[in-house]
Amino acid sequence: MLVEEMLPMGLTLDAGTHNKRRGSKAMKVARSSCMLSPRYVFQQLLLPYEKPFIELKTAPADFRFPTTNQTRHCFSRYIEFHRCLAAKGEGSNQCERFAKYYRSLCPGEWIEKWNEQRENGTFPGPL
Repeated sequence: MLVEEMLPMGLTLDAGTHNKRRGSKAMKVARSSCMLSPRYVFQQLLLPYEKPFIELKTAPADFRFPTTNQTRHCFSRYIEFHRCLAAKGEGSNQCERFAKYYRSLCPGEWIEKWNEQRENGTFPGPL
């Protein structure tokens, strides 16, 4: 949606005047009797149409994995999630936190590969 379409009738975004040529002399002509400041347009007209704020979080720190290499942390969270699913069932909401953890830690390629390995029965980890 264009900003001009959201403005009340008779209002413009331009501030000040523009030149209109008549013969050899330039005359100053006002565009409208009521002007909107750019700050007003942004705060009152554009901000309400912004997308909602989404807070992104990663897995909390785990004392078992103190180093910066998070490979084992990723793998452990993946295994914890699938153990939780096996114990509590597919529809359990309690396992969602483990899913968020491993999805934020693990690269997508690894997850795809592990899912394929689980389907084929060749997954190397203990589930």
